[in-house]
Amino acid sequence: MADHTTAIFAAELILLLFFGRLIGELMTRIGQPAIFGQLLAGVILGPSVFGLLLPDLRAIVFPDTPALKSMIDAVSQIGILLLLLLTGMETNLALVNRKRRAVISTSLLGIAIPFACGVALAYLLPVELIPSPASRLVTALFLGTALSISSVKIVAMVLMEVGAIRRDLGQLILATAILDDTLAWVIIAVISGIAAHGAVSLADVGSSLALTAIFIAASLTVGRRLVARIILWCNDNLTIEMPVISAILVITLSMALMTELIGVHTALGAFIAGMLIGQSPILTEHIEGELRGFIIAFFSPVFFAVAGLGMDLRTLFDPTLALFTLAIIVVASVGKFLGALVGGKLGGLTGLESLALATGLNARGSTEVIIASIGLSMGALSNQLYTMIVAMAVVTTMIMPPTLRWAMARVPLREDESKRLDKEDAEQNQIVPKMERALVLADDSPNGKWTTAVAGLFAGRQRVLTTVLQPAKKDAADEEKPSVKDRLAEAMRTALDRGPPPSVKAAASDDAVAVRVPVEELLQVREPAPEGGIEKEAAKGYSIAFVGLDQPITPDAPRFEERLQRLVASFDGPVAILVNGGRTPVSTGPLDILVPTGGSPDARLATEIALAVSAASHGKLTALHVFDPSEDTLLLRGRARRLGMSVLVDVHRLGKRGGVPVRGLTATNTHPEREIRRAALRGRYDLVVLGTSLRHGDAKFLSSRSLGLIKSIRSPVLLVAR
Repeated sequence: MADHTTAIFAAELILLLFFGRLIGELMTRIGQPAIFGQLLAGVILGPSVFGLLLPDLRAIVFPDTPALKSMIDAVSQIGILLLLLLTGMETNLALVNRKRRAVISTSLLGIAIPFACGVALAYLLPVELIPSPASRLVTALFLGTALSISSVKIVAMVLMEVGAIRRDLGQLILATAILDDTLAWVIIAVISGIAAHGAVSLADVGSSLALTAIFIAASLTVGRRLVARIILWCNDNLTIEMPVISAILVITLSMALMTELIGVHTALGAFIAGMLIGQSPILTEHIEGELRGFIIAFFSPVFFAVAGLGMDLRTLFDPTLALFTLAIIVVASVGKFLGALVGGKLGGLTGLESLALATGLNARGSTEVIIASIGLSMGALSNQLYTMIVAMAVVTTMIMPPTLRWAMARVPLREDESKRLDKEDAEQNQIVPKMERALVLADDSPNGKWTTAVAGLFAGRQRVLTTVLQPAKKDAADEEKPSVKDRLAEAMRTALDRGPPPSVKAAASDDAVAVRVPVEELLQVREPAPEGGIEKEAAKGYSIAFVGLDQPITPDAPRFEERLQRLVASFDGPVAILVNGGRTPVSTGPLDILVPTGGSPDARLATEIALAVSAASHGKLTALHVFDPSEDTLLLRGRARRLGMSVLVDVHRLGKRGGVPVRGLTATNTHPEREIRRAALRGRYDLVVLGTSLRHGDAKFLSSRSLGLIKSIRSPVLLVAR
């Protein structure tokens, strides 16, 4: 019997996955969300189609037995938690904060009006649609919630589809949907507490609200740091496959359990867990992609197909029930539209902007399906009412894309919005804005002190998590000296306190002001193990490594010092090596930096790093481009010179966006290093940043040309090599 049950369970999963993904693919090809296909797969496999055409066969594949129901329900419930995890990970609280006036007014009114209408409508429903007449209030609260919440996943997907996700108004729509979703799970948590006690008690409601508030407050403060440390520790210390994903799943289930224990629904715990995990400093696109693929490929189609199984479209054949379904759709659409429209106007938006905002929030989709599924499982919703709510979610979401496209086309692009979009387009091709972690290997030499200054300015400016490899102090004299960590922390603190350059501050809007991050949250110290410590640390997923050693390069050969050699051999990213640090006093004040540009990826990366350090120090940058005279004069006057000048123009644009004054220099020479040397000697720069590629043999090493150039420059040189 057990084997028979397992076989049927496997057959159910096969059907749900196959038809869910297949019909989901068809839906995406006609411009609709894939979840509609997954819902439709469940409807087809449910009583409406499969059960109507082949009732005996469906009874075999989907038998009404408690064991199979509990098995498929368990997968579906885990699917709810993981989908909420993804939703939470996509929640951008900074975006909500930046748009807070319009977001709060739109979200509150956009929820309050349809919620009140939904509650009122529930009291007009015939008694046969209410699972328990004595608990009509709980049913009314669930219906009001389902009619009032926008689905952040569907809103985000539609905004991307219509090309509005990067518009100011698109971000405002998304931010409001995020707040909607956040409030939804708090409301559901409270309603679940009311349902659990069976009656409305002010003491019970107050207790649920108080415990929910304490849970959220603790999660967003202590919990945020704890989650970040757990993920970081698992990534850096565990050698098993995919340790971060395992940690994420444990955190999600643990927080879901916590909310269950305090008497509110597990949905809130999973959603808050996603919010905290999404703010982790090392949640790389690779890790997030693996987790998303795992959920989208299995749990999402199973959950939504199971949700479709619970729908019986024959319910809608009854004229009375069809009218109530239409009433639910009208109340949900009109109530949400009016609430968001009024909220937008109160938030300071124009009429056209408020119209587009109200249109964009009128999509329900996945959130309503999850809310309806929770209500059905708790007995707060009947099968008929569940079908009506899901039908409302489908209809409102299908209407939203064409109406939003029409409304967005009538909202003009503002000047500051146009500038922001240009900046984002430029950053798409940059490497530095995507960096998440930095590794610092330094000693107490002049090179080490310069490295901690430069690395600290860079890390403070970019707000990247930074690890410093610091050897243990040997004696009392060492104890009295500032450690590498102390010097690095001071430079980071300087960059954080200094903030953006004055030219950026003057033109900054609320969107441009970065949130202050304590140095303690960005800096950690590691003592490298005697054997293989550097190699093991370098393999933990760093974006860049800064190195400041007394003699990083051997004086008689283009080879690296032993520790640096081990680092470059095991590290795939760029390594920024400081040389000539003893020739100039260390400074974190305004730095005058020279960077040669050549259009190569190495030179481009060096330019980005130089701009970041210059912006952090409130300094200035000189960009040097050397033309090659081996090409004939006609060509130099044509395409080649235009390309060279375009590189300098690009650097100037990047500098302007970052608030860095950029001066362009040009020269013509078959040996670019000679012009670089000449410019460095004439300008007396505080720092020269050079980009280069390492040569590969039995070990990685510098070219003789790069080595000769470094030795001839008197200023400190930051060599960006990869």
